Amino acid sequence: MADALFQKDVRVRRVTTLNHAAAQGLSDPARMRILELVSHKPMNAEEIAKALGNAGVKKATTTVRHHLDALKEAGLIEAARMVEVRGAVMKYYSATLRVFDCQAPADLDSKALRLIDDVSGKLAKVLKSVHEDKRFLALDKDGKCREFLALEIINAALARAMERPEYKELTAAGQKK
Repeated sequence: MADALFQKDVRVRRVTTLNHAAAQGLSDPARMRILELVSHKPMNAEEIAKALGNAGVKKATTTVRHHLDALKEAGLIEAARMVEVRGAVMKYYSATLRVFDCQAPADLDSKALRLIDDVSGKLAKVLKSVHEDKRFLALDKDGKCREFLALEIINAALARAMERPEYKELTAAGQKK
């Protein structure tokens, strides 16, 4: 066997848990924008088309409805409200997945190394407790999805924590600065 010209250990830096349907739902950049829009407040197709247009992404309302159907099929949005308007039903959608259209600094890992180390130690303890919990063991009967299920539990807990009043107060105070 020939000597390698290049070799290095590659570490996982980020974890995202997506199933195939969710990945397909996010396959179009417009859907990411729609998802971000409806994560802030419920919106209907016309409002979404207008907001996209204001952001420089021109989409017809029928195209927005197509994207909404794809996002709904992927489980990334749900109808949050239905209103009767002139004999028709208008649906307002909300996101079930929070997306952020931001770019972290390229040197985030090096600048936040100590914080990442501190938080990772705490999360390792949380992951251990999840893996040892009898309720968790009952979820993965065939043992094939242990890591995925543990991460999904942590992910859902993180999403729920971000909805708590104390976190919302913290982020609102940060935006005022």
